[in-house]
Amino acid sequence: MTISVIGGVYKECCAWPAHESLQGSAGRAALCLAQLDKSLDIELYTQIAKSDEENLKEVFAFNKNCNLNIQYAQTTTKFDYFHPLSEPKISPLQQSTPLPSFSPIAESVEAAIIFGMIEANPVVTSETAVYDPQNTYNPVLFSEMGCKADRLAYVTNKNELKLFFNKHVGDVQSVEVMAKWLYEFEKANVVVVKCGDKGAFIYSPDLQEWVLPYKTDSVFPIGSGDSFVASFAYYWIEKELPPIVAAKKASAATAHYVSSKTMAPADSLDDFAKELSPIEKEPGTRLVYLAGPFFTLAELWMINEAKFHIESAGMKVFSPYHDIGIGTADQVVHKDIEAIKQCDVVYAVFNGTDPGTLFEVGYARSINKPVVILAENPKDEELKMYDGSGCVITSDFASSMYRLAWV
Repeated sequence: MTISVIGGVYKECCAWPAHESLQGSAGRAALCLAQLDKSLDIELYTQIAKSDEENLKEVFAFNKNCNLNIQYAQTTTKFDYFHPLSEPKISPLQQSTPLPSFSPIAESVEAAIIFGMIEANPVVTSETAVYDPQNTYNPVLFSEMGCKADRLAYVTNKNELKLFFNKHVGDVQSVEVMAKWLYEFEKANVVVVKCGDKGAFIYSPDLQEWVLPYKTDSVFPIGSGDSFVASFAYYWIEKELPPIVAAKKASAATAHYVSSKTMAPADSLDDFAKELSPIEKEPGTRLVYLAGPFFTLAELWMINEAKFHIESAGMKVFSPYHDIGIGTADQVVHKDIEAIKQCDVVYAVFNGTDPGTLFEVGYARSINKPVVILAENPKDEELKMYDGSGCVITSDFASSMYRLAWV
């Protein structure tokens, strides 16, 4: 079987940690498929600038089972991230509405993975299709694009599902209710809803089930959804596995990707999955005590960024800076200590020198509160006591946010 991958290939640049690639949703999915199964025939259809063609060929230099079908564009779209969880700046900004059609395949194909694109509207007819809208602000339904498929799997994220439901039905409801609506509205065979660190929800008439994510020590989230789509499509289309089984294998494959930025061959993923632990969903909303210095612009920026992303993950935050402010010892110390007692977990931005943060971490561990520490440039001696007392220590911001959600 040949799987056709249709969608965007984009430049991706991250400032911290430093990362540059020419992949995007379709490029990464095609690369993941090629790494999953060297015997699989893959056709990648995309648009990039002619000046980037050689660079894209280099990406697939060791994956001869993928054939590149390129239509030249004036420029290649670029995504700039400050860190992997930040909202990217996209250039050039796309002004055209509606988007021009991108019809790379004249006839129907047997199997396709189709991604929504920034710069164009892909139009494809296939016997079997896996569709990912790939649009944060204005996702387009498969039927609205003019695409057709005899068998259709939606793999969308929770935000896109909310936008679809709000536009066509009304007030947002639970993931389960909205997934059922999308299944019926689009006459799909299965709907998979990616929910980040919460896992994925699978809906079909005979099965509604959550697939939990796997815990990894490090998480590089740029492209994690693309790797999930590619691996789900591989197991659902090529291996003909039931959607729930395909989703569980895709979850393990994604865990491999976020911890290594590569995809393992399918025959070794089962062994890899045996070493992983699924993350059990926890009831209720946890309260996070946010510890860290806030006495310079850089320090305060970090506190604000951490607060934003912790709350975006559905947790509540107690921040000494935001909830108490700068004051005397009599004004802040007892309130801080009481907040540590009341919290479920402490998240500490650690630089090894701020005495207030060191005290907060030590006090939290003395009363058996779990602690997640972000320590980007520490000396080994600085972390000895924290490592030995059971703190979770991470060296990059994105990983620390996931570890906090999973701790």
